[in-house]
Amino acid sequence: MPKQSCLVFLKAALFKAAFFIAFTLSITACESQHVPYAYITNQLSDNLSVIDTETQAVIKTIDIGHRPAGIAVSKHGHTAFISNPEGLDITLLDTTTLNVTAHIPVGAGPVGIATNHDGSLVYIADWFQHKISVVDSHTQKIITTIPVGNSPAGMIVNNQHLYVANRDDNTVMIIDTKTNQILHTITVGTAPFGLALSPDGKTLYSVNVRSSDVSVININQAKVTRTINVGSWPYCAVVSPDGQYLYVTNQDDSTISVIDTVNPSIISTIDVGDSPEGIDITPDGKFVYVVNWGDGSVSIIDTSTQQVTATIDVGQGSRSFGKFISQSP
Repeated sequence: MPKQSCLVFLKAALFKAAFFIAFTLSITACESQHVPYAYITNQLSDNLSVIDTETQAVIKTIDIGHRPAGIAVSKHGHTAFISNPEGLDITLLDTTTLNVTAHIPVGAGPVGIATNHDGSLVYIADWFQHKISVVDSHTQKIITTIPVGNSPAGMIVNNQHLYVANRDDNTVMIIDTKTNQILHTITVGTAPFGLALSPDGKTLYSVNVRSSDVSVININQAKVTRTINVGSWPYCAVVSPDGQYLYVTNQDDSTISVIDTVNPSIISTIDVGDSPEGIDITPDGKFVYVVNWGDGSVSIIDTSTQQVTATIDVGQGSRSFGKFISQSP
């Protein structure tokens, strides 16, 4: 073979080899990205069930703390934070290795819990001492406390605002996370517990247990603009990624109210397991996960049909109060 032809052949072979290697590496990289996990606190079992949302199966059960209840998974970090009301502490779970990395004492009644995007700060609602403890997750110490209303419960952190539901005051507070000062106190329905925030950050939903309704709050105006009646003893809620639907757990009815947020009204009521509490939605918006306290299960709703398509057994007293599904890598 002539020398020039050999060079052409060699270059072509090297190009093909390089392409194959690059293509193989890109496939491997895609395959190495794990799908979102759902982290289920089982309060009466003192453990946590990890569900693979692709296979919709429990892949691991982890001893987590004493009576775990609340949970917050950082959006851009690799940590899940779990509140343990009877352990008087929070647990830090590495979501990459699924290993417990720390227990941090926080006070008398930790239930509600939230974190900022990178998981560097954790906010813990103290049910009995009526305050929010702010923990630096790197130093694993409380760096400040914020006095709030009576029996703070649900919380959401968004940009530089912290939203807190005060159950026994019938109020929701908006707090500046830079100054830790209360900006607004808004009267809502009776016994607000869970909170949900629209994707655009403009609308906050307060789930009011004893008045069995949801208060719709315009954040810019800091006032309630509408009240929507739902089922009996509602507990938590989540908004779909497109902002079109609000899903609310109704404990006493064992149902989910599906609300159209554009023309606010209930468009569907879905039967789930016994006494649903925690609720979250997968990042792609295709499935809603409902955590049922009464029968230790998770109901999975297909959002395209608004029907339960699977039920997964987890531990006793399953709760997952907070953000419990991780984001896609």
